[in-house]
Amino acid sequence: MNELAMQAARLALPLVLATLSEVVAERGGVVNLALEGMMLGGALAAWMVAAGGGGAALAPALLAAMLVALLVALLQALFVVRLRADAIVTGAALHFACFGATGFVFERCKRSVGVTTFGELGGAWTHVPWIGTLAIVAAVLAFLHGTRAGLAIRAAGDGPEALRAAGGSPARARTHALLLAGALAGLAGASLTTVLTGTFVEGMTAGRGFLALALVLFARWNPLGALLAGLFLGGLFSLELHAFTLAATPGGAGVLTFVLRALPYLLCIAALALVGGRPDAAPRALGRPLVDDR
Repeated sequence: MNELAMQAARLALPLVLATLSEVVAERGGVVNLALEGMMLGGALAAWMVAAGGGGAALAPALLAAMLVALLVALLQALFVVRLRADAIVTGAALHFACFGATGFVFERCKRSVGVTTFGELGGAWTHVPWIGTLAIVAAVLAFLHGTRAGLAIRAAGDGPEALRAAGGSPARARTHALLLAGALAGLAGASLTTVLTGTFVEGMTAGRGFLALALVLFARWNPLGALLAGLFLGGLFSLELHAFTLAATPGGAGVLTFVLRALPYLLCIAALALVGGRPDAAPRALGRPLVDDR
């Protein structure tokens, strides 16, 4: 049971960070459909830096992941906030661009240096990612509810007109929200390579970014809710892997494995159906473009 809980915590790590990223973006009023692409870019950047340092360059790997995702977030802010392009179309385009770019760069790396695996974090480092993640959740919560910049982000998502009337800039607040969301998405991607696998695989995000879009509904657009939603779904993925192991044995639970593999996605569909009909906790200006602010 302890091993199952540890596995659930490891699998939940990228989900928590990705959901936290989407909470910040949507609190600012922008649906970040590029989240999965940002995670892929962060995962590749972290792998390239960590593999080059033999797995010891953890801090530079995380920094590289955040910088790559921040570049994508800057492009998104330029198109969505400044040029007022449709956020859904822009996010989808950036996602596919990141998917193609990471595949291209990875193939070039494989031909030049081969696929390098630097090993998973172990020993005394096992708990460090979660300590850092809990600190990030607390910091984002304090930032959104206790700082002027955080309050401006929330106002940009709830009432940009009121923020503008108070002398603030909804465009600047939404840009800040997207940049912070990008940094968190980069960390979510980096956790896939530095914590879960020790290597990079094309498309390794496996839909986690899109799951985070639904987990925001479970989280009720709250950082603490993002933590709980990520842990819950991580537990389901851990049960799925455990059932898959059982199914590989004679007389294994093959049907149970099939149900558990589908359960996380079915729950996300249920969240969209149930919570989507009661959007009382959603930012009131979510998805609404700015019209009078530059």
